[in-house]
Amino acid sequence: MSPSDQSAVSPFPSAAPRTVVARLGAGDFHDRWEQSRQVADLGDAALDDLLAMLQDSECDWEARWFAARALGEFDRPEVIAALVNTFATTTDEDLRQAMAAALTQIGPGAIAALGEQLAQPALRPAAVQALARIHHPATIPWLKLAMADGRSPVRATALDALSAFADPTLLPLVQQSLGDSAAAVRAAAVRGLLGLRFCLPAQQLVAALTPLLRDADERVAQQAAYALGRLSSAAAAAPLLQLLQTPGTPGPLQVFTVQALNWQNTATALEGLIQAWDRLEYPARLALVQGIAAVSSDHRSQATSALANWLQLLPPSAENSTLRRQLVLALGQMGDLGLEPVLRSLLHDLDPGVQLHAEAALRQLQAQSV
Repeated sequence: MSPSDQSAVSPFPSAAPRTVVARLGAGDFHDRWEQSRQVADLGDAALDDLLAMLQDSECDWEARWFAARALGEFDRPEVIAALVNTFATTTDEDLRQAMAAALTQIGPGAIAALGEQLAQPALRPAAVQALARIHHPATIPWLKLAMADGRSPVRATALDALSAFADPTLLPLVQQSLGDSAAAVRAAAVRGLLGLRFCLPAQQLVAALTPLLRDADERVAQQAAYALGRLSSAAAAAPLLQLLQTPGTPGPLQVFTVQALNWQNTATALEGLIQAWDRLEYPARLALVQGIAAVSSDHRSQATSALANWLQLLPPSAENSTLRRQLVLALGQMGDLGLEPVLRSLLHDLDPGVQLHAEAALRQLQAQSV
């Protein structure tokens, strides 16, 4: 075989695999990253040396990190065993995360080995994170076990991973987690309920989510509003509208609630939003105007009247400028040629920004009429 033929067979005709792998231990991060690509091309020829590098506690940290990354390509019992052993024995959390990532890359073959690490509390957070990234039904029993952990991040990670399966048999666990002492877990439970929306009656979901609109943690309340917004029914709109009518509802939660009702895109939601205008803080009003442009054609006339009325009631001022501009743009998106005189009158508005938005709205209105 000629030298040229040998080069065609192997990308490393003059370098032994051990030499190529050893180069992972030299140079800066960029050099090692490039070298890791060449190691990947070696395949099985590099396996023994990669395993040796991974398990050598005296070896350079970055070299072991790159070895772990390369070993994620091998779904082999000996590789899984080495990764799990290093995962369990290293005291370096970054290196442990590298082992977890490699085991995740291997996938289903590593599930049992990762699951067994849950027995050790110190390893459980990283093991759960790795299991959560392997979307396979075999992870479900292990993730359920992790729900008993005393640390809320572990429970929240496990519950989010379980919820991704949209399995109705997980409903009792999700419902129980709605009352968890940790806000992160309650928020994950809300997301879990939303994932089950095609498996459960809408009324059951509404009944479970409504109390969380007043959760002590505003992030949980926002998640509940988001989830209700994905249920396009009058029953789901009712608690959201009631929240907007409740004095003292925080501004950010108002914004989430308005967005949720806009997503529903129903006559009930639109009517309620129009009635709530006077109670809304400025950011929530902006969210309402920006979202109302997507209203269905059946409700467009009502939306147009509301937009025109709000614009008329807002006097030109610096504090009203952004909202007035958004109202003008929204009117242009309504597709109602009867609005042309109103928009043309705004070409002489005291606010130059409103003038520019009126020009844009007129162009959009004319384009829609063609």
